[in-house]
Amino acid sequence: MKNINDNIKFDRTILLIQVGTSGYKLQRAAKLIKKITNQKPTFSKAKKTNKSFGIRKGEFISCFSSIRGKKGVLILFKGMQLKNFSLIESNFSENSNVNFGIKDHLNLGLRYEQTIGIFGFQFCVTLHKKGMRIRFRKKMQRKINKKYRITKEQSMKWFKKFFRKCVKVYL
Repeated sequence: MKNINDNIKFDRTILLIQVGTSGYKLQRAAKLIKKITNQKPTFSKAKKTNKSFGIRKGEFISCFSSIRGKKGVLILFKGMQLKNFSLIESNFSENSNVNFGIKDHLNLGLRYEQTIGIFGFQFCVTLHKKGMRIRFRKKMQRKINKKYRITKEQSMKWFKKFFRKCVKVYL
């Protein structure tokens, strides 16, 4: 008998644009994320000062938006179409995350706008099982046992299974 809690599910897709500088360029990237996701983006700060890149600690250098549910799956599907539904092993991490990037957003089907420009995206996909919330809850927070965590092989297997179904449905 199969354990119900071993079912791996899609949790969220995070669209990330790392600009490297604050100011006008970061605001344009935020406009683009808002246009794609219809959500207000979140800004991230630099952790360290790096003089060679001209970055100060605490300066806003990137923006991202987390998309869940059907909308997140659709955006992930568009990104996978650009990658021809193929990812390499180094795109998968040991803790159920999958990351890949695209060079420009125009391939997603958006028109070029001179006020925004062209940006590359990073897609960060998170998978989860039932009970994974115990890591993040406020009361009685616990670590997740190693045998219950999602491994690299399990996430690769889920992607193969999930996108084989999508290709049959959409193409």
